[in-house]
Amino acid sequence: MKSQILTSRPSSTLTGTNLSPSSLSTLFTTQFRYYYDYSDTSYDNDNDRRNLEKLVRTRCKSGKLELDEALGFFDSLIRTRPLPSIFAFNHLFGALSNKNHCPAVVSMYRQSMNCSRHFRPDVCTMNTVIKCLCRLKKVDLGFSVLAALYKRGLQPDAHTLNTLLHGLCTQGSMVAAMELFQDILDKKHPCNEFTYATIINGLCKAGKTSKAFKLLKRMYDDERIIPSVHCFSPIIDSLSKEGQMDEALSSFKQMIKLGVVPNVVTYNSLVHGLCKYGRWEEAKRYLIDMLHNGISPDVQTYSVLIDALCKEDKIEEAISLFELIIREGIEPDVVTFTSLISALCNSGQSDEAAQFLENMTSRGISPDIVTYNTMLDSLCKEGRTRKALDLMEAIVDRGVLPNVVTYSTLIHRLCHSCQWTEAIELLHKMKDHDVSPDVITFSILIDSLCKEGRIKEAIAMFDLMIQRDIRPDVVTYTSLLSGFCHVGELEKAEILFDDMVSQHIYPNIITLNVLINAYSEKGLMYKAQKLFDRITQLGGEPNQVNYNTLIKGYCLQGKVDRAKDILEEMVSRGVLPDLLSYNTLVEGYIKGKRIDVALVLLKDMIQKGLLPDHVTQNMLTIILSRRA
Repeated sequence: MKSQILTSRPSSTLTGTNLSPSSLSTLFTTQFRYYYDYSDTSYDNDNDRRNLEKLVRTRCKSGKLELDEALGFFDSLIRTRPLPSIFAFNHLFGALSNKNHCPAVVSMYRQSMNCSRHFRPDVCTMNTVIKCLCRLKKVDLGFSVLAALYKRGLQPDAHTLNTLLHGLCTQGSMVAAMELFQDILDKKHPCNEFTYATIINGLCKAGKTSKAFKLLKRMYDDERIIPSVHCFSPIIDSLSKEGQMDEALSSFKQMIKLGVVPNVVTYNSLVHGLCKYGRWEEAKRYLIDMLHNGISPDVQTYSVLIDALCKEDKIEEAISLFELIIREGIEPDVVTFTSLISALCNSGQSDEAAQFLENMTSRGISPDIVTYNTMLDSLCKEGRTRKALDLMEAIVDRGVLPNVVTYSTLIHRLCHSCQWTEAIELLHKMKDHDVSPDVITFSILIDSLCKEGRIKEAIAMFDLMIQRDIRPDVVTYTSLLSGFCHVGELEKAEILFDDMVSQHIYPNIITLNVLINAYSEKGLMYKAQKLFDRITQLGGEPNQVNYNTLIKGYCLQGKVDRAKDILEEMVSRGVLPDLLSYNTLVEGYIKGKRIDVALVLLKDMIQKGLLPDHVTQNMLTIILSRRA
């Protein structure tokens, strides 16, 4: 978008002369029907026309205007001669826009421009149409209306440009939004604090908080436009979400210093951030400050506090706060309930969670798929598969569409309980609800099949995944590698490993340990060591499990001194040996009849603070009996 953005005349406009009807007809298919007696009447005298205008204005201001009635009013307005005042059209367009009947507004505007040369929209008309086009994600057509506005000799106001700016930000076109913003400033087009607030909010949503902060600083350094709370709130919210709480609090103090009064949204962002990072006393202080300033907490404030308490496992306090807001007459929302349901499920109280779900629906609050997924996951973890499947059916009956998380959760549970037929049926059922399985869904199935030794079926599932253009990830490959190793198919595992690397999917420590363990168990320690060394050469950091696998492998071959070298290397690299490391090595030395070394290792183990377990005790008994 060039600097001429506000003066250009795009060829495809929504004016009567330049409109391409087919392009909008496909977008907006509103049919104007005649429902009312006055729709067949032309108002040929001033009194009748004034009465029609008054009726339109009254109905629009009532907030009760429905679409069918509006269509009848529009037909009467457009057929009246002389044409009624543009204010009547503006009332009608505005009322429909407020009810989000955006396609109808654009269609009415198009028909007005095409049907009557007497129709003379003003800036208010154009602003409403631009707003509707932006809501419909047709910002390019919004700029066409702007061009038509210029063509009619009108000048946009700040609201016009702010709407287009907001449209660009909403659709993520931040480069174009910044160019438009700069054009507004350079050419001294109408601009106010909401212009700055819009671009600041857009930058924050795009993760460019530092740029937004610089723009805010430039704004209050300039002093021509005083920043509003809407300029500060997005920055404070973004900083809080990013964990930069000190910077968020500093911005809040700067806002107060400039005389800008915070609102409930500003306080909610701060309280949420402070609670999230465990700064409870500060959160409490800002809540008190909020009340002292006469700002009443809303449902979002309480939801933030309830969610924070739930995440701190303070469920009783969260429920007490929930009961308090009910008594105060504040209606909880889906977020409030979901936080409590999730906390109860995570603590194994699924029956209590079900009661909250019932309470939620009895209050006319519809649970969303996140709420239901939380309940399903809890039931599955508790092994209550039948109840989870019944809930799944209830979800569909209530008109809530399951998503890929819903299906993957249930499939995981069915696989875990070896209900393979039901799991595969559920996979196929996903297609009926237009839900595509993702890499996690397939990985669950492949991993479960491999663990059951059903390697041929796992390979078939892997092939199906490829056929559906779903790219396997390191988890998928690791599961299949483990499956091959489990059934002793090391050559196939190596081929799969090479295929994985050729696809630029790089193994993690767990993947490599699968192969190291397989080589160790087969006595192929040269291969295991080579792969282990390759990890360190590539900058990887072997973990405790990798080292223990090597120690075990060398001990199985009777190479206990080499295993001891691995233990020492482990310590030198800052990886702490565990009880398994020592027990494996001690057992190796006992089998090699080198009791003195075994005793030294046991002493070293105890000095490192590791308490002997029953395995250690048994080995110690063997040592003592042999010495005796």
